[in-house]
Amino acid sequence: MDHPTFEYFQGPATEMADLLEGENRCSICGETGTCFSLHHASYKGDRDGKGCLDCLRKGRFFFPHETEAGSLTGRRAALEPLHPRHKVPEDFNRVAFAALLKTPQFITWQGELWLTHCDDFMIYLGEWKPRDFETHANDGDSRRLFLEMTDEDMNHLWDAAIPDGAEKPSDWYATYYAFKCKHCGKLRGNWDCP
Repeated sequence: MDHPTFEYFQGPATEMADLLEGENRCSICGETGTCFSLHHASYKGDRDGKGCLDCLRKGRFFFPHETEAGSLTGRRAALEPLHPRHKVPEDFNRVAFAALLKTPQFITWQGELWLTHCDDFMIYLGEWKPRDFETHANDGDSRRLFLEMTDEDMNHLWDAAIPDGAEKPSDWYATYYAFKCKHCGKLRGNWDCP
């Protein structure tokens, strides 16, 4: 299977929602190759169909996304505020809308929330475990990096996952989704659980 690559998705292919195993015949162009299920995609055909990487890249189908800046559905290739009180930032990189629509969703428990930074969508890096924070912490302080990356209302995960007698967690019950800003390199993330 080709390893699909996308501007905003640099995580493992196994974390792409609706990616089908093996070679499949595309319901749109008829070619055989790596395909996605069209069940959750925006597409004018059969919801049980399959769409290949080339058709996704050409915009023949696309994936809607929930982002911090709003819902990206593709109806007008524009972000719609998640809540009537919210406004889409005026300086947001609108060129990025088309690129994110041509990006698969990542697998989540409760539904994706694509993070943003520097008025653009962030690059999805993949699911991180506590050891990944240790690997990416320049100073070796994995807890500090976790707290820097995670919004305050969600940062209790680290301490809650430390077993009795240990100094840091080795694993946790949640799934942590790591992102990187394509402009300044800032790391951010969020998590959810079943």
